[in-house]
Amino acid sequence: RDIDFVTIDGEDARDFDDAIYVEQTSAGYRLLVAIADVGHYVRQGSALDNEARLRGNSYYFPRSVEPMLPEALSNGLCSLRPDRPRLVMAADMQFAPDGAFRDASFYQGVIKSKARLTYTQVQQALLLNQPDAQKELAPLLPMLRQAETLARAIAVLRTNRGSLDFD
Repeated sequence: RDIDFVTIDGEDARDFDDAIYVEQTSAGYRLLVAIADVGHYVRQGSALDNEARLRGNSYYFPRSVEPMLPEALSNGLCSLRPDRPRLVMAADMQFAPDGAFRDASFYQGVIKSKARLTYTQVQQALLLNQPDAQKELAPLLPMLRQAETLARAIAVLRTNRGSLDFD
């Protein structure tokens, strides 16, 4: 709960189901990814599980959303809203300084997201160096800069392996 996890989504997102935290280590980087633990609330084989399987996933339309799960779960208990304890499944990954994957462990946990960020906010603060955006995100900027550095290193490795990037 003391780790500075943040969610980063579009401005109009209503469910925040994943959060990240990055820190530089003596061996490279540590990336934590926390995903809302829906399985804690939706038991395998239950009526809710069966309905979710029929739907397959949530559907996003220009003016509405058809969620896979009831809104009380998708936008409530399983939404990683700031300053609220939430159950998660976490991936704790280690990367070399060049972005090469080294190791991972997975576990259940409880987090308290520190902020609900948007792609626009992060872009304005990190890429466009806009003072207002940087001031607003000041406590999180060191972590976000490390996340950007790691993301760029991973992207270089992917590109070198022949990965395609669709915009």
